[in-house]
Amino acid sequence: MKKTIRNTLFIMALCTGFAACAGDGEEIGAPIEITPEYELPQKGASDTANARILNYYNKYGSYVVYDFSNKDAWWLQVTGNASSGGRTYHATTGDFSNVDAMLDYIEDIWLKYFSDDFLKKGGMPYRVFLADSVYMKRDWGDGTFMITTQNYAINGNGLIIGGMNQVSTMDATTKKARKIELFTALWSYYRAQGLLSIPEEFYAETDYVTKPTMTKGQWSYEYTADDIAALRNRGFMPKYSQYGYSVYNEIYMKYSDTYDTWNGKSDNDIRILDYDYYMTQILNATDEAVADYLAYPAVKKKWDCLINFYKTNYSIDLRAIAKE
Repeated sequence: MKKTIRNTLFIMALCTGFAACAGDGEEIGAPIEITPEYELPQKGASDTANARILNYYNKYGSYVVYDFSNKDAWWLQVTGNASSGGRTYHATTGDFSNVDAMLDYIEDIWLKYFSDDFLKKGGMPYRVFLADSVYMKRDWGDGTFMITTQNYAINGNGLIIGGMNQVSTMDATTKKARKIELFTALWSYYRAQGLLSIPEEFYAETDYVTKPTMTKGQWSYEYTADDIAALRNRGFMPKYSQYGYSVYNEIYMKYSDTYDTWNGKSDNDIRILDYDYYMTQILNATDEAVADYLAYPAVKKKWDCLINFYKTNYSIDLRAIAKE
């Protein structure tokens, strides 16, 4: 079945005094035919996989494609290319017999956590590329190259997800790690697209003006137990780290008598940083890992505020993402 996109084309002509413009009822040229970006179904995957892809299009207006060119995957309306500053960006296609498994994969690590309504509004980007590898190649100009691999990439209104040839044998630990990685990026994308908001209640009772305290030690400033308690009582928790707690993940660090991480930041910068730290904990940490933080009423209130807000307003169970 061939799916077409209906577009309205607006053409503005600049005419001196409008004298040269066509009058009412006059022909201004032959109609322009708008061709579809993709023809569905693509060829190579099973009939079952193609039917699922067509269903995504019919439900969400999104093209899920597995047969594509690198130029297509990285196309942007602004730049029109996939290179920048000696860097080129690449997405390779995989074995089309793995498309069924890849569709199961994106359902399991992404789509099942969102309602149909959210996905229809843009939660499923317009283009989703099912790729094998995603990487950046940098040419240093002396005959040497650096290649940085990625598991996904967000490019304008397109999402590229890698792993096509590995997904059938991917273990649960790897899938969960990639899920959190994808969610972290998508969360920023959704906020930038205006699909998700932040509750003002989260900020309401937190002081973002007064600098926290660190205590001068023999060689440098450090956090004492009292300093940490003061941070928690103000409602601040550290950014998540897979390596365990570190004071370097706190929202505030004092490096010298004249320099600290509060300097140069606006109240809004610190508010957003606070929100981001909470979200990394919510999306990553186990209940056991955050138990000590949530023992502080100010932290618990903000934690519950975010979880309840996204569950009530968007039907997103954030803690299910971290736990499954």
